[in-house]
Amino acid sequence: MHFSYSTAVVFGFSILISGIIGILRFNQIRDTYRPFIYLIWIGCFNEMLSLYLALNHHYTIVNSIIYSLCESILLLWFFKKLGLFKRKHSFNLLAVLFVTIWLIEVLSRKRFGTSFTYYFNVIYYFSIVLLSIRAINDLLFTERELLKNPTFLICIGLIIFFTYGIVHRMFWLAGLKNSPIFLMNVQSILIIINFLTNLIYALAVLWMRKRQAFTLQF
Repeated sequence: MHFSYSTAVVFGFSILISGIIGILRFNQIRDTYRPFIYLIWIGCFNEMLSLYLALNHHYTIVNSIIYSLCESILLLWFFKKLGLFKRKHSFNLLAVLFVTIWLIEVLSRKRFGTSFTYYFNVIYYFSIVLLSIRAINDLLFTERELLKNPTFLICIGLIIFFTYGIVHRMFWLAGLKNSPIFLMNVQSILIIINFLTNLIYALAVLWMRKRQAFTLQF
């Protein structure tokens, strides 16, 4: 299975659906979901920037690794809004940990932007998956219509994408980068998963104007 570059770009730009809906419905969206909306918008900008750089024969590694850091912090902020960080300073400590790991991996390169942050991605992907599972677990006791709950949809999308993202990064770290055909298939699956999760996020943003945000009780 292999997608052409143009097909991959079209699939990647599916995030614009959520971005546009977020703009149109922003005033109706509760404050709890604002960090996720900001993340969607940054994702839209990153997709457009990556396309511009690629068309002008530039690498997209630098903007991608910067986006990864922004994504991790905004998702932590989103889960903080949901009330998952009950212990004092737990949010700050995890955010500092993410930034520290990111800096160590970036600065360990001989030249900035020569490689993706694989170790950082694996660590923060795993953290986000655990936080998403915890949020869904609490929802099961408080929500009847899960498929209409924005938090549930967002967390499902995060679990699907980041779980496969961990597998994708582990394949690379395991040395399978030397098998181009295998990695091409792995990347193609990631493109499909990214497209599907973007559609899930779009549905979640639509429901944000109709449903109250789910928050854990302190």
